Amino acid sequence: MFPPSDPRFDEILELAAHATGEGLLDRQRPRWRELVVELLGSIQAAGGTNQAASGTLDSERRQALRADVALEVDILEPDELASLATSSVGSGGLSIRIAEVLPVGTPIALSIKLAQRRVPLLVTAQVVWSRPGELGAAFVDIFQNDRELLEGLAVTALLGA
Repeated sequence: MFPPSDPRFDEILELAAHATGEGLLDRQRPRWRELVVELLGSIQAAGGTNQAASGTLDSERRQALRADVALEVDILEPDELASLATSSVGSGGLSIRIAEVLPVGTPIALSIKLAQRRVPLLVTAQVVWSRPGELGAAFVDIFQNDRELLEGLAVTALLGA
């Protein structure tokens, strides 16, 4: 984690503001990628891992930034699932509170409502783990700006800004 005294702290928060606002400029994207990777690495090095249902550590299987951010998510497909709230979100996917256990590999279509957008994000994801009460889904199809927006929300939540 970047402490507030680290110059990267202010830099990543400024870029997160762009990502969650008007969007990152092409010239800002390489530095954003670098800082997100550094932030994730610093969290893993500090022991910021959780035991997953499969028995593997999050740090071993997760390659994308993730943070607690409550969002309204509608599962559009499969049809039988209802509107849900996420427990964490990041650039690579999200975890969703759900009563059902879905088989790993199940494709799901999601609509994610964000205050920063008038229209919900429409993304395709795939179930990567599932247990009673929660599932993890990895994004399969998401626009770059939408991924950066979710990363910006995760960075802001992680750094408490």
